[in-house]
Amino acid sequence: GETPATWRSFGAVRSVPDFKGATAIKPSFTEPLEPVAHGGELKHGGAIETTAPFSIDTFGKLLSLDRRDLINDDLGMFDEAARAMGQAAMRKLSDLVYDTVLTNAGPFFSSGNANLLTGADTNLSVASLELAIAAMLTQRDAEGNNLDIRPATLVVPPQLQSTARSVLESEFITAPTNAPTGNSARKAVALEIEPRLSNTAKYGSKASLKAWYLFGAASASPVIVAFLNGRQTPTVEYFGLQQDANRLAVSWRVYFDFGAALCDPRAAVRSKGEA
Repeated sequence: GETPATWRSFGAVRSVPDFKGATAIKPSFTEPLEPVAHGGELKHGGAIETTAPFSIDTFGKLLSLDRRDLINDDLGMFDEAARAMGQAAMRKLSDLVYDTVLTNAGPFFSSGNANLLTGADTNLSVASLELAIAAMLTQRDAEGNNLDIRPATLVVPPQLQSTARSVLESEFITAPTNAPTGNSARKAVALEIEPRLSNTAKYGSKASLKAWYLFGAASASPVIVAFLNGRQTPTVEYFGLQQDANRLAVSWRVYFDFGAALCDPRAAVRSKGEA
């Protein structure tokens, strides 16, 4: 519970009963409601579905320590083994979620989905954030109906945190002569700082120091994060000296069942940032 998980601000949690492939379904009604005629008869409407296939897998690790190491542990470091392994499992979950976002399968973020900002003016600023907000607010279904998806969270790498806070928290901005100086983007959305977005050592060219993301609420399902039987915490087990007669050692075992997938592109916007 102490491990940061910025994806929870936009990740829709799902529970699955097994490791078979599953499909997330988000229906959208394509026809507006109409006045009910006298007699109470309702007209039939239609619906289209946004679907996203996903599955979960088991991730785990084993730590074994010789009896002599335990006896020599004057600082009690091994008493924290279970906590450390649990934290490692939660970090792996966040790794997978952001690897899914950065991989951009589909592609999920694209001009065809009207959720990708490119060009020299897409570095993070009040103006570019307003462009991203407008892109999400104007998303429509196949029948031209507005979907009313509201931007909820701006997610940026640590290199953009100062800029992001200035954009979202400043009361005034520099403006041309005789123009308003109020900040129209102030408190427009929440802010999350995610270091994985710029971790080129781990994610290579998929990561960026300048790219940033705008997500709708988790209920809008921009990203699916699934767990076996709804269990959102890892299992850590301890095996003492008596567990194996052939080995004079103790062991800790951690495992965690989860998966992630991109779901509804209308609830997410990516800006590449200034090249």
